[in-house]
Amino acid sequence: MLLAMIIGFTIALPGVFLTSSNLVAVVNNQAIAAIVALGLLFPLAAGVFDISIGGVITLSVISSASMFQATSGRMPVIAVIVITLLAGSLAGFVNGILVVRLQIDPFIVTLGTGSVFLGISQLIANGKAVSEDIPTAFTDLGRGEVFGIPNPIVCVVVLAVVVYYVLEHTPLGRMIYATGAGREASRLAGVPTERILYLAFCASAFCAALAGLVYTARIGTGQPDVGGQYLLPCYAAAFLGSTMIKPGRFNVAGLLVGLAIIAVGINGLQLWGIPFWVISTFQGGALVLAVVLTKIRKTSKST
Repeated sequence: MLLAMIIGFTIALPGVFLTSSNLVAVVNNQAIAAIVALGLLFPLAAGVFDISIGGVITLSVISSASMFQATSGRMPVIAVIVITLLAGSLAGFVNGILVVRLQIDPFIVTLGTGSVFLGISQLIANGKAVSEDIPTAFTDLGRGEVFGIPNPIVCVVVLAVVVYYVLEHTPLGRMIYATGAGREASRLAGVPTERILYLAFCASAFCAALAGLVYTARIGTGQPDVGGQYLLPCYAAAFLGSTMIKPGRFNVAGLLVGLAIIAVGINGLQLWGIPFWVISTFQGGALVLAVVLTKIRKTSKST
């Protein structure tokens, strides 16, 4: 599918689509979504949803920008990064408590906490963008390059390698997949399923907070409504990827291919002059298609 789209847009948009500058721009623009989606693999592989990522991203964006503004840009960059990542992990821990201890459905829990995190962000920012006193040392992290490769892309590559190794080559990864395949059976087999769920939510929120930091560093301002735009494409990429590579299993390779399909599709349509509303339609259609393909695959296996 990805190859067909690339060939199609290359033919339809000669000299425009398949250029090094456009391809780098496509990848760089999807870096934040990739960071969020890689974190989502942990709860999805463990068999639960995390809908709070939009709120965590926004909280990360506003918190980091507000810390700089409150200290007139004098707060050490490393301190802002550490505090923001810890706050994100704490948000994931809260989700874990509500799901594991109170036995509330994770979809409902994270839908609610995501709204709470968004509300806290709006309160901190007073509904306005936070753009004062963000130091150059911080924005350079989001706009700089390593050997000509934008830092956000480098961050995605490193994170993808780490997530791949953890999920595919460690006992922890096997326990995460086992929990997703059957929580009660895994618990009876000795898998600490409750700890796994805590870890999954914390990892997801940590990555969402990291994505928020990257966003703030790239843009140089804290927007109080930015997080929601990443929820749909990240889930669409995860589900779409699980139907193509290692079908039925959420995995890094499939996720990246799914993200590439969505990114290439949107970029090609934009270059073609398609109206802006097609973006949401394309993302939603990709998610529905992925769910339908998953359902068909499960049905064919059971017959």
